[in-house]
Amino acid sequence: MTHDHPADFEEIARRFSHLWQALNEGSPGTRQILVDRVRDALDRGEARVRDADCQIVANSFMLETLIHDGAATRVYRARHRDLGTFHAIKMPLPDHADDPVLRKLMLREAEIGMALRHPHIAVTQSVLRLADGRPALVMEWLGSRLAELLHERPLSLGEVTSVMTSVLSGLEAIHAAGFVHCDLSPLNLLAGDDLSSLKIADFGIALERGCRHDEFDLAFAGQPDFASPEQMAGQPLDERSDLYATGCLLSLLLSRCDEESDGSEALKALANHLSQQDPQARPENARAALHLLGGSAKRPVGA
Repeated sequence: MTHDHPADFEEIARRFSHLWQALNEGSPGTRQILVDRVRDALDRGEARVRDADCQIVANSFMLETLIHDGAATRVYRARHRDLGTFHAIKMPLPDHADDPVLRKLMLREAEIGMALRHPHIAVTQSVLRLADGRPALVMEWLGSRLAELLHERPLSLGEVTSVMTSVLSGLEAIHAAGFVHCDLSPLNLLAGDDLSSLKIADFGIALERGCRHDEFDLAFAGQPDFASPEQMAGQPLDERSDLYATGCLLSLLLSRCDEESDGSEALKALANHLSQQDPQARPENARAALHLLGGSAKRPVGA
């Protein structure tokens, strides 16, 4: 076992100073040779000093932690090697590298995500092409999914209202752009320590208003516990399909709430309104639902 001593670092600093001087003062040809040798040494040595499970993509991002391991895609927490910033990177599994449907969906997800900018929508930052041709989506890192937070502790009524305000505000922007998210659930809602900063993520199965999933060769897409009846039936979807999922989400949040009051009863009534089986019985869009949420938060049920 070796131990680091100040003298060791001083020697490293001295050698680096000499190398830097040679790079700055040498002829162009000499500089290029030195740069190539330094780069080669770093690339060969990197594997010995980093975790064997880590991967580097696009020579810029180190995949540090597997966050989600799906049937066709994986999501990692990644760190930018130069900036030190954290990101989420989504990519197809290697054995799906030649799947044309998945590739089309991921590139389409990137286009939708990069077109939307809102405080309650997770930012899609870039698209990478991996060495084997697979696309990889680079997104902002937000720390936790709502699904994980719900298992940690009960929510207050104020937190339930805050989450729903964030979700409906984000949905309002999505709907205004002509899209239906189609996959709203605690798994796709991201937050840091403050639930008021919650953001909607994952546009992998989002649709333009009036479209169906079978137009993208998908027999069914979504999560059964949150998908609307019309989505389950493969019908054309509009904003009200997302509102059904929002109602299911509100019911789930209230089941994790440790408060009982007139306000909670009003929110239960709103959850029932949003999750009506008949789309015509739901609010018209997220803006209308957000208005109803404001009223539910302020007045007792029946007032």
